[in-house]
Amino acid sequence: MTQFKDGNQIELLRNGSEYFPALEAAILAAKQVVYLQTYIFALDETGEIIGNALKQAAQRGIEVNLMLDGFGSKDLSKNYVEELKHSGVQVMFYRPKISPWTFKTRRLRRLHRKVAVIDDRIGFVGGINIIDDYDVPNQIGPRVDYAVRIEGAIVADIVDSVKSLWPIMEWMNLRNLRQPSALSVSTSSLENKPNLKAAFLIRNNVLHRNDIEDAYLAAIKNAHTEILIANAYFLPG
Repeated sequence: MTQFKDGNQIELLRNGSEYFPALEAAILAAKQVVYLQTYIFALDETGEIIGNALKQAAQRGIEVNLMLDGFGSKDLSKNYVEELKHSGVQVMFYRPKISPWTFKTRRLRRLHRKVAVIDDRIGFVGGINIIDDYDVPNQIGPRVDYAVRIEGAIVADIVDSVKSLWPIMEWMNLRNLRQPSALSVSTSSLENKPNLKAAFLIRNNVLHRNDIEDAYLAAIKNAHTEILIANAYFLPG
């Protein structure tokens, strides 16, 4: 059952034109730690802007953790990855080995998250990869997608989800385990601002296989006047 929490400030970000400047500003203002998880990281103008923000943060002593999917970000050059690492950014690939000759279903297990957390205080969640809005083959106009910028109670849930995955991937990649930075999530900046009720939902094939689906169905069942759905995929079972 979806657990909603009071005390959140949530800002809707429409497309990369609103999301990327907000993400860049949060990274550049970070004081202690940055986590960014994304399926695609393209080295276009947008990727360079976000990459430069990550490098600048790392160079001034901020702990910067970047997790990329091995398939979605397979075209990111090794030289650029090494450039990020040389600047102090800790880069991890989720399932980096990609074989075109295997039919094992686990090859489809990918990191589709587009999540960022800055100083355990500000969270970004949505469907926007680190790629330019206009990098859309055979389409006129920009890609349409959304993200939200979040402060408040549910940031702690986002932090737990993001940080729990990093040591798992370190273990799978046989890298040295380190203790994630422990910060306290502050809600002091929410004073005199809208306090919204919200929940953070994840999907995986272990404990949370149907959480998002169940939340959709519950919302649809309880609708009184209108249902609006914006989604890239609609594949009814």
